[in-house]
Amino acid sequence: MQSHYDLIVIGAGGGGYPAALRLAQSGRQVLMVDEKGNLGGNCLYEGCVPSKSVREATVLWNQVARAGFFGLDAQRVQADWAKIRAYKDGVQTRRYQQHTQEIAKTPNLTVIRGQASFTDSYQVQVDDWDHHDQFVASATDIIIATGSEAQRLSIPGFDLTWNHHDLFAWNDTQPTLPSDMVILGGGYIGVESASMLADLGVNVTIIEMAPTILQGMDEDLVQAIRGHVGQRVKIVTGVMVEAIAENNGQYVVSGHKVQDAQPIQFRTSRVMAAVGRVPSIPSSLHLEKTGVYYDRHGITVDERMRTNVPHLYASGDVNGLSMLFHSAVRMSEIVAQDIMLGEDMHDSFNPHEMPTTVFSRPEGLAVGLTRTQAAQRGMAVEEYTRAMGTEAWAQIAGELDGFMKFVVSRSTGRIVGIHGVGVDAAALSAAAHMAVRLGLTPAELGHMTFPHPTQFEILDRLARSI
Repeated sequence: MQSHYDLIVIGAGGGGYPAALRLAQSGRQVLMVDEKGNLGGNCLYEGCVPSKSVREATVLWNQVARAGFFGLDAQRVQADWAKIRAYKDGVQTRRYQQHTQEIAKTPNLTVIRGQASFTDSYQVQVDDWDHHDQFVASATDIIIATGSEAQRLSIPGFDLTWNHHDLFAWNDTQPTLPSDMVILGGGYIGVESASMLADLGVNVTIIEMAPTILQGMDEDLVQAIRGHVGQRVKIVTGVMVEAIAENNGQYVVSGHKVQDAQPIQFRTSRVMAAVGRVPSIPSSLHLEKTGVYYDRHGITVDERMRTNVPHLYASGDVNGLSMLFHSAVRMSEIVAQDIMLGEDMHDSFNPHEMPTTVFSRPEGLAVGLTRTQAAQRGMAVEEYTRAMGTEAWAQIAGELDGFMKFVVSRSTGRIVGIHGVGVDAAALSAAAHMAVRLGLTPAELGHMTFPHPTQFEILDRLARSI
């Protein structure tokens, strides 16, 4: 094993592997160390990919239940959690096999399943778990891409909770689902999980400390999703959870109402924690030996993912800027460009333009600023809205509810935010991202033509109506 590399990447998730592949393909010698020994990070192992696989099964089941709308006489379909798990695991296996092939085809790239620890800002000690070996390697540049981990609450009984691992981990998912569940947290992970579990027949209650679920998102979006998901899920906001206890095979969640401090309890068969994620900076990394600035919010970086130590970069969830897989990939690509081009690189990361999706039923999308966020920046805006159900595709699909909203700057006339709820909202976020990132005006977006009949037509039609 060589001792010096052009680049060492610690972590093979979205914040790490795009840069590793690109720089290795450019001729640089790259060492990537990851505890799973493959690409994809937590997103593939127990996050985005498996959760959306389970969600896809529930969407199809719901479509079958609506077969009569399409003139079909469908036989009764049952949800089999064991078979859904097998389908989910199969999707993950296929992607892991694909990534294994990518690694094998990439010249100049060495991937080790193990752990890396800094000895100083240029060197790491590598524990190679597969070969029971330990060695020290140095590099010209190092990328820290250790991702994030589920946040914990410092309350009695928190260890009794499930989290996303129990529902979505590759080949390690819980074998059965409970009849009922309390989910702590009303962010997008909690709402998505509640929506799909309710579709699988679980009686779900969401408990959120804030006054509303999906805190920080567009108010109309929140109201629309709460209105629909709330028909299948009990949503309780404004509650501070203080303890979880096991009692005769049940779990008791105790807390108090934030507004008046009145005590409140919930009894359930299972508790799941979805109280957010925090940057993962394990003590074993020994980051303190590098001189890099960091705190509980993550490693401090600039718009090019550079830390205060010139040759050290931090991309992905570990810097806390935008904890989304596609954001991590974007950051990683920026790092690759910065290493290859240096001061000739003219690209940067803007977390506010990253698309956010809520894979509930119905779906939601958020790109850019809300009216409230614009006001906080002293920006005067106008909002323009069009109903999802006015488009042919929504009518064909029989999903008429929801809306698309543009937030437009009064001073520049540019679209600074796009938010929506309804059919194909997650896919629409891609086009919304381009409009916001490119700083298009409604007139410029209106010059584009989206294919008929697709839900994308709502974008150019709303633009032309302004």
